[in-house]
Parts: sequence; structure tokens; C-alpha cells
Amino acid sequence: MWLVSPDELKPQLDVNKDIATRLQCTGEHLLARCDGGGTSRQNIVAACRFCNSKRHSRKKAPDPGAYRQLVNKRMRAGKWHPREIHRALG
Repeated sequence: MWLVSPDELKPQLDVNKDIATRLQCTGEHLLARCDGGGTSRQNIVAACRFCNSKRHSRKKAPDPGAYRQLVNKRMRAGKWHPREIHRALG
């Protein structure tokens, strides 16, 4: 993930800006603010923009543990991020 500029990825990954945008570091609310979650240290974790947006784009966001299992399973299968990212990480 990158925080200030997608150029931070250059030493590790050679990806275009569209793909790099997916890897921007965001603050993920484990319990969404709309569901009463606050901005405490216990409720916010680092997550890439893609993971953060995908979890909350569902009708009901899965609980953090279930979502982590889903992401890990899809990552192992090479089906979470675009192939360019999996190749670069592989």
C-alpha cells in the first residue's frame, strides 16, 4: 500500500496509476460509522482502497473476520486484485 503518492510503489511494483490507486492506504472502520462505529484505535485498521470499498459496497458489510477470510482465500487463488498486481507480488 502507499500513503502519500503511488510512486511509493515503484521500488516494489511496476503498475500503472489505475492499479496503484486500488492499493492506496485507507482507514477501514471495522464497524462502519453508519452502523454506530467510531473513530477509535480499536475500530480502525489500515486497508487498501479496493478492500475498503468492496466490503462496504455490499448490502450488508460482512463482519471483519469473515471478510478477512474471504480476502485471504481469493488472494491465495489469485482472484482478488488484477493479474498485474498478483504477478508483481508473486
